Amino acid sequence: MECVRDFDATVLHLYDGPPVRVRAAVPEEVDVRVNNPRQRTIHLAATDGCLYGPAHAQRCDCVLICDEEAHFIEFKHGLTKNRTERVKECIPQLAETIVDFHRRGIIADGSTVRAIACVGFTEQWPPRGASLEARVVQLNRLTPDTVLVELSVSNQTSF
Repeated sequence: MECVRDFDATVLHLYDGPPVRVRAAVPEEVDVRVNNPRQRTIHLAATDGCLYGPAHAQRCDCVLICDEEAHFIEFKHGLTKNRTERVKECIPQLAETIVDFHRRGIIADGSTVRAIACVGFTEQWPPRGASLEARVVQLNRLTPDTVLVELSVSNQTSF
């Protein structure tokens, strides 16, 4: 499995392998839809189980990079915990990967990156409330002050 692959399709469907893979067949509910209407080149870096091994368990599942945009994605699906708890569990993994990419110079000071928690529901439900706002604050406290992180709970992203 290649850890970094390039795509220019108008739509991709990613799922948690590990490592993260592109679904060739009909998309499923657990997939993240990547919209790319201008067919720009998107670099998919499968981080969990590919770029990072078992010793780095606190890393998100993948990163999508297109020009200066970076979208960090963590999948947390399951039946044993509620969705709010799964969002909370995504934060350290997203933060660790963002910190590492910044430390390596992949993310520059002054950048804004997107962190996506794919937990089986979208940001519209539940409504953005105190719990989600607390996760936004937590994520930005764990990442460098020079990088702004926008958190969304979603099953899709766009470039």
